Amino acid sequence: MTLDELIGEAVRLPLVSSDAAAAYEEKRDLLTAHVDRALEENPSVTRLTGGNPLSIMLDNHRNHAQFMANVFRFNAFELLARMIPWVYRSYHLRGFSYDYFPVELQSWIDAVEKHLDPSKSRPIIEIYRWMMRRHEEVIGISSTEPGEEAPDDEDWQRKERLFLSAILYGDHRESLRIAEKIVHTPRDLMHFYIRVIQPAMYRVGRMWEKGEISVAQEHLASAVVSRVIAVATPRIAPVGSGKGKAIVTCVTGEFHQIGAWMVADLLELDGWSVDFLGSNTPVEDLVNALMSRPTHLLAISVTMPFNLDKLNEMVKSVRRRSSLDRTRVMVGGQLFRFAHDLWKKLGADGYAPDAQAAVQLAGSWWLARAE
Repeated sequence: MTLDELIGEAVRLPLVSSDAAAAYEEKRDLLTAHVDRALEENPSVTRLTGGNPLSIMLDNHRNHAQFMANVFRFNAFELLARMIPWVYRSYHLRGFSYDYFPVELQSWIDAVEKHLDPSKSRPIIEIYRWMMRRHEEVIGISSTEPGEEAPDDEDWQRKERLFLSAILYGDHRESLRIAEKIVHTPRDLMHFYIRVIQPAMYRVGRMWEKGEISVAQEHLASAVVSRVIAVATPRIAPVGSGKGKAIVTCVTGEFHQIGAWMVADLLELDGWSVDFLGSNTPVEDLVNALMSRPTHLLAISVTMPFNLDKLNEMVKSVRRRSSLDRTRVMVGGQLFRFAHDLWKKLGADGYAPDAQAAVQLAGSWWLARAE
């Protein structure tokens, strides 16, 4: 079975009702505690987890419950099918046995059966049973390396490799030197972001996924990139604020801000007046910022799949204010690489796969306002 076939099967799964999804969400902590106990008491837990600290397994259970609550709430079965092989691959590369997954899934079924009313539990259990039935196929899919980005020309590949090496070693001086050699104009900055920083950070993510670098190394690379971005943009004179007001932020609970930061910089260089709020913005504070003066564009970034409900809450909070009905909402981030059309269920006006596409979409909206 291929990933496309798995996705095709997933999108035909029976829909989960809003009542059943709400019941799962309401009992999420209770369900998680049930699964935690079941695995902790399993005599084979050390073999199943590859000797990893139990805290890693418990983190997985918590993230799983939050993610599945979002899957059921939005019937996001394409997202589910794309994420399952990623989870298998990530945890197996860190030592977890493939045998862990059916044991864990059965524990979730047991927990749902015990703590949810049968009328609510049946559709949810069917999703879990489908995952168990496809266990062997998912192992096969997870063993296949994910597709690389389309190759760039040799010169940009060389620059990206040099930059990647520098950020992995935490060499911020060399990273800045590379940036300074490339970036002289707004167009240079866009190319540097899209053709150097973006693919380099994707590679860092894949290296972490494969266990080739530690969390600390991933954080170090991200910190160096943040220092480079902070220095690179002020060297380029903005073209002036000929367009409207834009706010760029990460969803509440989201700490991956590099992509949003690049969007904010490129929007400003394209003539927008931009406020970049950074990571983990509380919903109420965002709404207050939007209402403080007319805002034409709100761009929200989300990376982690378990933050999907927080993105939905953020968009709904904006939509509830009649004074913000002319504010266009754009979403983006790694999450949407797994499910391109998910933004439609969240009430957003559009989706951008990267910073360059975000600028283009924002520009088209601005032109449409003037017509």
